[in-house]
Amino acid sequence: MTIRDFERNTKSDKVYEYLKEKILTGAYKPGERLVIREVSRQLGVSDIPVREAIKKLAADGLLELKSHSGARIAPLNIKNLEEIFLIRVELETLATRLAVNAATPEEIDQLDSYVQKMDDSIRRNDIAKYTKYNREFHRLLYRSSHSPILAEIIENLFVRSENSKLIFYHDPSRLRSSNEGHRAIVEAIRAKDEKKAAEIIRTQKEDGFKVVLNALRLSKTLLGG
Repeated sequence: MTIRDFERNTKSDKVYEYLKEKILTGAYKPGERLVIREVSRQLGVSDIPVREAIKKLAADGLLELKSHSGARIAPLNIKNLEEIFLIRVELETLATRLAVNAATPEEIDQLDSYVQKMDDSIRRNDIAKYTKYNREFHRLLYRSSHSPILAEIIENLFVRSENSKLIFYHDPSRLRSSNEGHRAIVEAIRAKDEKKAAEIIRTQKEDGFKVVLNALRLSKTLLGG
């Protein structure tokens, strides 16, 4: 992704989206310094939109601002992540339950399409594509609740916590198991089985977050104090 991919946005929005993707995909590591002048030169913009983007990223919890050292990628903090994950489990379960009765046929078909694309990504061992389609699946799933405030809160919590998953290796067998869960969620939505859909997403999220937290505890170099 380059700065040109965000032509419809303001300059600060373009810089924000560009830097956010870099942080969430691990191009920038926790604790790494972000130099405004270097970012400005890379993206061909002035310092002003970069400063605005950095303020927004700091508000998202992705950057830390310090008077003497400037902006740094926020270190991972287990205590904060435990709280965020606890909230995400409840809200994502709620959104999935609401989606069972609110999702349109077109949305359900698109969810199924993402499942097929994730299957193909696993066969090709394309982890980047799997991650992309997994993200789009969950984003659409929660939007299909047709509860925009709920979906926005979930998105904000996702941004504050997703880079925590960069510290462990994606096991293909685990990805296959995860995608079977996605397939089962789509089937439950088609069947209007609210209880089953909610149970699947809750179990998937609780298990996934547990793996992340355990990996973080074993990787102290990435923790923030």
